[in-house]
Amino acid sequence: MEIDFSQVRAIAVEDDLAGVALIGTMLRRLQIQAYVDPTGNDIVQMALRMRPHFILMDLNLPNRSGFDLMERIRSMPELRHIPIVALSAMSPQMAIPRCREMGFDGFLAKPLRSRHLARQLTRLLNGETVWDVGETGEIAGEVAART
Repeated sequence: MEIDFSQVRAIAVEDDLAGVALIGTMLRRLQIQAYVDPTGNDIVQMALRMRPHFILMDLNLPNRSGFDLMERIRSMPELRHIPIVALSAMSPQMAIPRCREMGFDGFLAKPLRSRHLARQLTRLLNGETVWDVGETGEIAGEVAART
């Protein structure tokens, strides 16, 4: 199903300044209303206020991990339905199994590729998970059961 991205709200947690600019630009080009949080410190409050359609979460942050932040979000009944996709430059073969185990709704390998992002986000917003292993790998999706 087609998505009107101008009606979509998203939060991205990314600590690298170049990554902040890149992710913000990529989401805004799609006309997604995006808030990019460089620390993750305000993620719960921002998610409660903004009610995003999805969250992109860097796994490696300076003061905490994206895994910890994802658990905090999932512990809130009013937020647990929001799809959370891990972002990382880590080896997908190492990161994806842990992300699946921890309850992420997908994984996007860094660097993000703008030519794939719209399709990946469309799939996510249509209830699929998105597991992107990078430029040389396949993008696999499955229907997610979110409660």
